[in-house]
Amino acid sequence: MSYKKIFWGVILITIGILIMLKNLDLIWFSWHSLWALWPVMLILWGISVLPVKDYIKLIISLVTVAGGIAVVSTQPDINTFGFVWHRHNHEWNVDYKNSADFKSDENYSEPYDKNTKTATLDFDAAAGKFILEEPTDNLYNFDKSGGDVHYETSVEKDSTGALVKLRLRDSSISNGKGTEAHIKLNATPIWDVKLSVGAADMHMDLSKFKVRTVNFDGGASSIYLKLGEFNEDQKVKINAGASEIKLYIPKTRACEVRTNTVLSSRQLDGFNRIERHLYRTNNFNAAKTKTYIDVEAAVSNLKVETY
Repeated sequence: MSYKKIFWGVILITIGILIMLKNLDLIWFSWHSLWALWPVMLILWGISVLPVKDYIKLIISLVTVAGGIAVVSTQPDINTFGFVWHRHNHEWNVDYKNSADFKSDENYSEPYDKNTKTATLDFDAAAGKFILEEPTDNLYNFDKSGGDVHYETSVEKDSTGALVKLRLRDSSISNGKGTEAHIKLNATPIWDVKLSVGAADMHMDLSKFKVRTVNFDGGASSIYLKLGEFNEDQKVKINAGASEIKLYIPKTRACEVRTNTVLSSRQLDGFNRIERHLYRTNNFNAAKTKTYIDVEAAVSNLKVETY
């Protein structure tokens, strides 16, 4: 049996087991810390070209992977935190037993200016569960509960536009365990949504909003995205690691889906295969406005449906 097949099989099985155990809360580790071990891949690559027998390569590889996991699992948490002043309306409640084990709730908002016609949400987050589905009379609301991370916000405005930035504070603990955040947006302006997250569960029902673009960049993620009617072209870009991706678009909407995945399961209901990695709805050519979806993922379960 080929060593390469065994090697990559072991790597994929290991990653799958880690994700499953993490999702079941049987183990916890920071994807940020795991990424810091990327040199292990160089070591494994070097092992693969050693002039030794395959079973020796396999043993060395397994020891290397196990050692890397052990380093991540025993990495001490950052146990300091501070406070940053913001000009936005907010509340901050911290509940902790000691500096290494605390949880905090945060609430931010910004009043809506009726002159705002377009807006951008730029969200940079750690691991956690994030829900975006309900409108608000404010420009935005951000309500976070639990977890050991802190966020900071800022809003930049011009005569007709606004840029909302929600970001992790530099001194924030970065694993995000137990974090759940609800984001609400005003339904009046046209939105561009940019999301950069770690290992996250993203639930985004944007059917109530006028959304022009969605850009998602994340690690191992579960993504639910529902788009609504819009009288302009829409563009959705998803770049993720090991992911479960579910996308929903209106039946009347013309849509094109491009996929670039290493290992994937695809279910595209109501789409025709045009060529490799390219799918379109029946009404695509005749439609005046269209939705373009581009998905890049290492290992994914992709499902696109109309509603």
